[in-house]
Amino acid sequence: MAKEFYKHARAYDIAFKDRDFDIECDFLEWCLKTYGKINNTEIREKSFLELACGPARHAREFAKRGWKATALDLSAEMVSFAASEAERENLRIDTIVADMSDFRCSRKYSLAATLMESIAHLTTNEQMISHFKSVAEALEPGGIYVIEATHPLFFFPDDEINSWVCEEGGTKVELTFGQPGDKYDSISQTWDVTTRLKIWEGANNPLIEEHISTVRWYLSQEMKMLIEISGVFEDYWIYGSTYYIPPKDIDDSEDSDSMVIVLRTKR
Repeated sequence: MAKEFYKHARAYDIAFKDRDFDIECDFLEWCLKTYGKINNTEIREKSFLELACGPARHAREFAKRGWKATALDLSAEMVSFAASEAERENLRIDTIVADMSDFRCSRKYSLAATLMESIAHLTTNEQMISHFKSVAEALEPGGIYVIEATHPLFFFPDDEINSWVCEEGGTKVELTFGQPGDKYDSISQTWDVTTRLKIWEGANNPLIEEHISTVRWYLSQEMKMLIEISGVFEDYWIYGSTYYIPPKDIDDSEDSDSMVIVLRTKR
C-alpha cells in the first residue's frame, strides 16, 4: 500500500474499528497454547509481535492482557499513532519502524502475527522467503506465527467495489479498495489496486486521497511451497477464519472468510 495512505493513521483506525480485536487475540492465544512448543512458559505467556501493525490494535489488546507487546510497521506515522494511542490507554507497547520483508528484533517473541491481509504487500517469492526467515529469527524455537491472508476464493475479485463508511466523533471516513478497471499482471501475479480514502471533519469538504497499491494474493499451494522452501518452520496448519475456537478448516463455505496459516518455528 502507498505510504501516503498511512499518513492518515487516525482515519485508518476509524475505518477498521469494527473488527472484533479481542476475539482475534483469543484466537491467537489459542494457536500458541495449542501448537506452541516453547519450554519457557513464562516467556510464552508474555511476548507478542504484531507485523504490519497499523494502529496496533492487536498489540494494544495483548498489552491489556499483561503481555510484552511490540508493533512493527513500515510507516513511521502509523507507528507514532499506535504509540500515542497506547499511551492514551495507559498501555506499554514497544514500536519498530521497519520493512516486514527484512527486519531484526532485539529480543525473542513466543507469538507473532500478520493480520488483516497485510501479507499481500509482499509481492515476490524472494520477499516472502526473506520475511519468513526474519519472523523465525524473531521467534523463540517452537514459537508460533499466524498469517491472516486473503481466501483463494477471492484471488480474482468480482466487479463490485469494496467500499464502506465509518464514523467516530466528528470524523467520517469512507474507504474504498479496488475498482473494476484495476490492472492484473499475469506474469508477476500482482494487482494494481486503487485505494481511495475520503475523510470528513465536521461540515468541511472531504479530504480525498487516492493511490495505487501493488499487492499479491496467494493461493494455498504456492504458500505451502514458499513455507517449505524457507526451511524455518517445522509444521503448519491452515484454517478459514480467526473467529472460531477451535477453528474450522478452510473451504468455500461462508464460514471461511480468509486463509489463516498457523506456523511453528523449528526447535
